[in-house]
This record gives sequence, structure tokens and C-alpha cells, in this order.
Amino acid sequence: MSDFSLRLPYLVYLSIGSILVGVLVAPMFRDMPPMQGGETSAMAMAMAEHEHTTLDIPAAGAPALSIRVEPDPMQGWNVVLETRNFTFAPESAGGAHEDNTGHAHLYVDGMKVARLYGPYFHIPALPPGEHEITASLSTNDHAYFAVNGDRIEARATVVQDDPPLSGN
Repeated sequence: MSDFSLRLPYLVYLSIGSILVGVLVAPMFRDMPPMQGGETSAMAMAMAEHEHTTLDIPAAGAPALSIRVEPDPMQGWNVVLETRNFTFAPESAGGAHEDNTGHAHLYVDGMKVARLYGPYFHIPALPPGEHEITASLSTNDHAYFAVNGDRIEARATVVQDDPPLSGN
């Protein structure tokens, strides 16, 4: 009996086993959010949005937020959050709620890209076209600050030009 005929059943079993594993494992990845540019890095996976509660607070004394997004002289965009009646508290992240303290979440076109523990952030160059940059304020225990059910957030729109053609 040849060497190949002895290995053939094992190759068939291995092929069938691989297909079964794929069928069993694939549904776990079905509901994952799409990643920009097809990336599936650990960082991108960690930044996928998860559920947050909302903390509705009275309008009197509530934090206020505005956002400024400016082109970076080298590449990308510089984000500046301006807050009133709010303190960034990175040392308290994940801790108990304290009035008007916490962090911010930054979104580009509705996809969360960062948790901010201070007012400044750099966004690398975006794909060409119009993009909405949104920031929202969150409590130390990760609830969104809201007034009358509306999140305390600010929005800006930027237009990323086509990259320059190289060699011209």
C-alpha cells in the first residue's frame, strides 16, 4: 500500500474538521462592527462601542462642551475640547460618579475612536470627503452626561482633501 493511500483518510478528516470548526466559529464574528480599512487590530477591537447608561442632570450647573477641529500643519486634524463646569479626571476613570467630572468620548462619523482624559487629541488624516467629529462628556463610571435626555456633546464637520499626487 502506498504512503499516499495511508494519508488520504487523514487529509479528508482534517478537511472536514476544518470546515466544521469554521462553521462553529464564524457566528461569533457575525455581529462585530466593521473596521476601517479592514483592520482587525486589538486596539480597533477595544475601541468598538459598548453600551453606556445615561445620567440625566439638571440644566442648572450642567457641564457645557464645545469642539474645535483644525487641520494639523503636518497631517490630520487637531481636536480641542472646551468645557465649562467640567473637570477631566483620568485618575478617577472607572470609579464612583462625582458631579461634573469624568472623561469624553470622541467619534468620527459615528464610530468611537478614543476616550479622552484631557482637552486635546490628534486624528490622523481621514479618507477624502466630509466627516463629522463628535465629542460627548461621560461620568467617571462611564454614563453619558445628559440634560433633558440629550447627551452633552459637541459636533464639528471637516472636509479631508484628496491626498496630493506624488511624483508631479
